[in-house]
Order: sequence, then structure tokens, then C-alpha cells
Amino acid sequence: MVIAKGNFLNPQGGARRLLLATGNGVVRGDGTLVMGAGAAKALAQAYPWAPKVFGAMARQAPRPNGQHWHLYGLIAFKVNPGLAVGVFQSKGDWKAPANLSLITYSARKLAGWLRSHPGLEAHMAFPGIGLGRLPEEEVLEALEPILGDLPVTLYKL
Repeated sequence: MVIAKGNFLNPQGGARRLLLATGNGVVRGDGTLVMGAGAAKALAQAYPWAPKVFGAMARQAPRPNGQHWHLYGLIAFKVNPGLAVGVFQSKGDWKAPANLSLITYSARKLAGWLRSHPGLEAHMAFPGIGLGRLPEEEVLEALEPILGDLPVTLYKL
């Protein structure tokens, strides 16, 4: 795991990659995943079809304890053989702060995804620290044991 400054949508190098925005589990009535701020908005602007695809994928996941949001952890879609895009869930509701337990859950999902897709590198927005309002040190402490030995780059602006 590496921490870098920059934009997760424009990683350096030519490796096959998974570009991940952080996101929530709220799906609108029209079937789109809420992607209206931060890294999620940037990904939605770069890939305008993404909110609809991710909304359909998120709807396949359960709603914990009758909540209005879905618990998916990680959703990803292959754009072409060398590129996948996805959402790393850091919160349930888009209005809520990020949740460290949910970030840990999502990190486990990402670790499994990377192990089942060898040769792909994950380039993602640093989860939970911006609009999620979590301290960077706490998030790193949760991510390091799960993602530390995997090809993951966390981007901070």
C-alpha cells in the first residue's frame, strides 16, 4: 500500500488498474447510486454511465437492519481488459460521516477482489478523511493489516 498526492483518476504507469472512488450505499428511486460529492462525483463525471451501473449492483446487496441504504463494501465494473472502475464503500448514508468498521469491511472486500484479479493495481481516493471526517491515522491503522501487502495506492489531494 502506497500513499500518494494527486488524483486517483489519473494514476502514473501503464499497469492494469482498478480506479476506486469512495462512496455510500444510497440508491435513488431512478436506480442510480448517489455520487454527488468528492471522489464519487469525480468518478461519475469521468464515467457518466457509472451511477446507473453501480446503483444496479448496489441494489443486489442487503440493507442492514432495515436501513434505507445497501451494504456492498465494494462494487466494480470492468470497462476494458486493462481498466475497471468501482466504489469503495466508506459510509451507509451519504449525509453521515464515514464509518471505520465499514471501511474495514470494504478493505476486506477489496483485498479479496485484488487476489482474484492478479496483475491489477487499485488506485483509490483515500477513504474516510475528506467528507468522511475521520482522522487519517485511524483509517491507516485499519487499512494497513488488510491492504498493506497489496498493490493499492491511496490518493490525497
